[in-house]
Amino acid sequence: MPLVTHLPIEILDYIETHEPPEDAAYGISQRELANALGYHPCSMSRPLADLVTEGQLRSRRGNVRGGFRKQLVYGLTDTGRQFLQKQTRAVPLISAALPAPPNPFVGRKDELALLREFSRSPGSLVYVEGAPGMGKTALVSRHLRSIKAGRIPFWFAIREASSPRDLTLGLAHALSALGSPQLAYYAQLPRQPVGREVANLVARAVGGRQLVGVLDDIQFATPDLRRFLEELIPGLLQEREDLLFVVGQQMPAFDWGDLPTHRLTVGGLDRSAAHELTDRRGGLADRFEQVFQGSLGSPLLLLLSVATPGVDATPSALPAVVVGRLNLTEVQALLPIAIANEPLPLSWISEAGGIPLATLGNFVQSGLLQKSSGSRVEMLQVVRSALLARAEAARERQAHLSLSNFYARSHRAGALRERFLHLVAAEEWRTSLQLLTRQQKALLSLGYSDQLRNSLRRLAMGLPSGSGRIRALRAEASILHLHSQYAEAVLALRQAIAEAQGDERTTSECLLEMVEPQIRMRQLDEATQTLEAVRRAGPRSPRLEALFLLDQSRLLEARGELPRAKDTCYAAFQMARRFHHSDVALQSVANWTRLATFRGDQEAALATVDEMLPEARRSTRMDIVFNLLLTRARAYAEVGKNKLAEEAMLEIKRESEALGYLGQLAYALSGLTAMAAEAGLWSDALNYAKQASSLSERLGNDAILAHTLALMCWAERKQGLLEDARHHGERSLAVLARLPPSDTSVIAHSYLAMVYVDTKDLERARTEYQEALRLAKVLGTDWLHSIIHKEMVENLGEVA
Repeated sequence: MPLVTHLPIEILDYIETHEPPEDAAYGISQRELANALGYHPCSMSRPLADLVTEGQLRSRRGNVRGGFRKQLVYGLTDTGRQFLQKQTRAVPLISAALPAPPNPFVGRKDELALLREFSRSPGSLVYVEGAPGMGKTALVSRHLRSIKAGRIPFWFAIREASSPRDLTLGLAHALSALGSPQLAYYAQLPRQPVGREVANLVARAVGGRQLVGVLDDIQFATPDLRRFLEELIPGLLQEREDLLFVVGQQMPAFDWGDLPTHRLTVGGLDRSAAHELTDRRGGLADRFEQVFQGSLGSPLLLLLSVATPGVDATPSALPAVVVGRLNLTEVQALLPIAIANEPLPLSWISEAGGIPLATLGNFVQSGLLQKSSGSRVEMLQVVRSALLARAEAARERQAHLSLSNFYARSHRAGALRERFLHLVAAEEWRTSLQLLTRQQKALLSLGYSDQLRNSLRRLAMGLPSGSGRIRALRAEASILHLHSQYAEAVLALRQAIAEAQGDERTTSECLLEMVEPQIRMRQLDEATQTLEAVRRAGPRSPRLEALFLLDQSRLLEARGELPRAKDTCYAAFQMARRFHHSDVALQSVANWTRLATFRGDQEAALATVDEMLPEARRSTRMDIVFNLLLTRARAYAEVGKNKLAEEAMLEIKRESEALGYLGQLAYALSGLTAMAAEAGLWSDALNYAKQASSLSERLGNDAILAHTLALMCWAERKQGLLEDARHHGERSLAVLARLPPSDTSVIAHSYLAMVYVDTKDLERARTEYQEALRLAKVLGTDWLHSIIHKEMVENLGEVA
C-alpha cells in the first residue's frame, strides 16, 4: 500500500486538532501541514486540492504562522469532520475516545451508585482499582456515558511506551472540538510538556465547562509520566471543578497533597449478575456454582467458561485452555493484539491475519478480545500472557513485523515510533537503523520511555560494530540527555567513542555532545578536560568549530563569566552562519538570547534578530522565534525606542497566547509591565503585573514571578500604595532566595529600599541598599552599582 494513501486523513486530523477560531489572526498553511506531518511541501498540493474539491476542506487567503505574506489557509467542513470520524478507525492515529461498555452490561448497581455519589463532588479524584478481568474499564465507561452530558469527556489508556507528550496529544484531540488549538501547538514544542502548563492550557480551553477524564491502566505509567501527572492533576483539580478517574490494577504512590479523593475497589459480579451474564451467552447449566466460586465472579473468566463447554479446568487456568484450543493461524492473527501498545482495528487484524471478521466477533463475544473505541480491540493481560506463552519466538517476531507494516501507513511521530519499536523487536536491524537515520528527530520527539531507551540499546547491541552502532548509541545518549539522565548519557557517548576506534571526527562529535551533560551535573572540571581533548584532536571542520565555541560558551556561563560567554556564543553563531550550518546557528542564537542583548551594541543585536527570525520560523523553532522577539523588544527599549519595544512585546503576547506558549506569554506580560512602568503608566503596569504574576506562579516560573513582583513593588510605590509595595517587594526577595543572584535581585533590593525610605524606616532601607550594592559588585554590573549608589546617597545622604 503506498505510503501517501492515508495522507488526506492525516491532513484532516491535524486541521481538526489545530484549527483556530474563524476570527483568528493566523490560519493553517500547506507548509505548516508538511512540517508537522513529515512530508515534502510539494506532496501536499494534490491531496489538499482534492479535499477542497470534495468539500471536506475550505480554503481562503490569509495570514499564516511564521509567514510574511498571505497564503492559502485551510479549515475543516462538517463533511470533512464526518469523513474523518469514519476513516480513522483503520488508520494508526492516537485516539482518546470513550471505549464502548460491553453488551450485555449486567449488575454493578452498587458500584454505579457509588460512582454517581463520588461524581457529585466537583474537583475530585476517583481511584478505581481491582484485579485483571474484573471489568474496571467497562464499569467506568458505563458510568461516564451516563454523566457526560454537558461535560467534556476524555479517555487515555496508558501503555508501557506512553510519555507525557502522548498524553498531551490525547488531550489536544479531546479538546479540538472547542476550537482552542493552543494545546495542540504546545504539544509540538521541542522540550517536553510540563504538567502545570498543560493544566493551565486545558483550563483555558475548557473555560466554564467541566472536564471528566479517565486515566486507564495506571499501573503501566513510567516514572516520567507519574511525575508529569503529579503536576497535571492538582493543576486541574485545585482551582476547577473537573472530575478525574484513575483506573488500574494497583495504584502507584502519588503525592496529590490535599486533593479530595475517593476509592472504589472492584470485585467480581454477585451471584445474580453472574447468572444473568452467563445465561445471556448460553449458560453454564450445572457447572455454574463451581465456575462462579472458582472465578470469584470475574466477568472475563465467566465468559471464557461459557465459551469452553466440556472443559474440566479451574477458572484461573481457563485463559491458557482457551488459547490452547486456537489453531496456529488464529494464534498468529491475534499475536499483534497481544504485543501492541494500543487497540488495533478489527478490519486490519482480519486482513493481515487472514481470519474472517465473524471469527473475530466470536472472540469478542467469548471475552478473548475486548472491544475498545470505534471498531478497535485489545486483549486483557491474563489472555495476553497465555497467548505469548504459546507463541514461538519466530512467530512473535513475525507479529512485530506485521505491526511495523501497519504503522508504516503513517508519517505521524507516534506511528513512526511504534514502527521503530516493532522493527527492533522483530530484530530487523538494518531496517530499524534506516528508520532511525531518516527519522531520529521524530522518533525522539515524543519523549522518554523505558521501551524506547531499551529498543535503542537493543539495536546498538544487535548491529555489527561500526557507524550504525555508533548512531544508535548517540541516539540513546540524546534521549537520556533530554530526560535529564546526564550520567547515563555520558556513559552511552563513551561507548560510542570506544566504537569509533580512533576516528577523529566521530570522537570529537561525541566529546562535544558530552560537554553539556557534564555542565548540567556541575562537573565543570570534567567539561573543561573534555573540551581540551577536542582541542588536542587537531583540525576541526567549521561545523565542529562552531559546536566547540558553543560548548565553550556554555562552560563560561556555568563558571559565571557572562561577558566572555556572550562573546564566545556570538562567535559560534557567526561561524555557523558563515558556513550555513543552520541547526548550530539556531542553537547558538537560543543561548545568545538568554545571555544578553549586547548591551552597548543594540544595533548588532537588532540586525542579528532580523537575520535569524525567518530561519527560525522556517525551522518551526517557535521557542527560538519568541526568544528573538524578546531580544528585539529589549534592544529597542535600551536605545529608547519605547513605542517599537511595546509593539514587539505585544506581538509576542498575541502570538504566544494564540499558540499556547505560556512561558513566553508570562515573559511578555512581565516585559509589558516594565515598559508601562518606564512610561509612568502605573495602572497599565499593575494590570499587566497581576496577569504576569498569576500566570508565572501557576507555571512555577520563579524567575518571572520574582521580576514581576519587584515591578509591582515599584509601581505601587509610585501610586502611594506603600503597604502593598512593601508586601510585594518582600515576597519578591523571598522568591529570589531560591534562585542564583541576578540583575533582578539587585533591583528588587533597591525597589524595596525606596519603599522603606518612603515609610521612614531608614535602617531597613540602608540594609536593602547595601545588599543591592553588594550583589551588583558580585555580578560585575558596574552600571547598576553606580545607579544604586547615587540613589542611596540622594535618599540617605551617605556613602555606602
